Amino acid sequence: MRDAAIQVFDTVRESFAGNFFLIFWVLSLVYLFFADKEKRRILVYPSILAGVLIINPVLYRYVWSKVFDYAYWRAFWMLPILPVIATAIVTLMGKCRKGSLKILTVIGCVALCALTGTFIYKDRFVFRQNYYKIPTASVDVANALLALDREPRAVVDHSLFCYIRQYSPDIHLLYGRDAWGFIDVIGDRPYGVYQQMKEPQPDLHYVHDQMKDLGYEYLVLLPSQIPQYKPENAKGYKASFYMDSLKKAGFQYLENVDGYIICRAI
Repeated sequence: MRDAAIQVFDTVRESFAGNFFLIFWVLSLVYLFFADKEKRRILVYPSILAGVLIINPVLYRYVWSKVFDYAYWRAFWMLPILPVIATAIVTLMGKCRKGSLKILTVIGCVALCALTGTFIYKDRFVFRQNYYKIPTASVDVANALLALDREPRAVVDHSLFCYIRQYSPDIHLLYGRDAWGFIDVIGDRPYGVYQQMKEPQPDLHYVHDQMKDLGYEYLVLLPSQIPQYKPENAKGYKASFYMDSLKKAGFQYLENVDGYIICRAI
């Protein structure tokens, strides 16, 4: 039980890091409890019940850890934090008789929330590269695969599979985010390929054999992952530098798309 309590505490701390909204929520509940009987009945009591049920080490151990698995923090979305804070601000404003005092109350509360929060646009957003709002290289690689086959079955570099999955459902990937283990469980063989593809120098013979057995035809990887490829001796990307290495592993070089090598298992 101690481990469950620590996990709950750590998750709460990480989820609300950089802001004081959980504290504001508790203070708002306390204020509404004494300020308005009707709001106490329709908002405060249900909110307290939700908080007790969700931020609860016992229920985390036996319920939430199994229902949400890797994403217990998503249970916090069920806490009416912002509605309660907003209601408390409006209620406080309503008790002010002077119009100027009401305006100052709202400005003060909004400023308090803003100044104690985190500016979300800092280091979290970049200018979109294309209409799809995913890296252009992912779009180009996906289009290249679709040009080769109507429904290509492929193994791609780990930097691509999340974006290709969003771009086109016609591309069948051996693994996606499920390889990370917190969404679904994939088989040992796909996971073995994923582990190899994470390596700076994957065992391409192993990858080839697994792809052939599992019915996957195309492989997308970085030039630096191909054995005997020596970027210090290369001026730009040239197929001759890695074509022989791919052939020995059972692959046919097809093309270089935005720095990714596309080849076929033969």
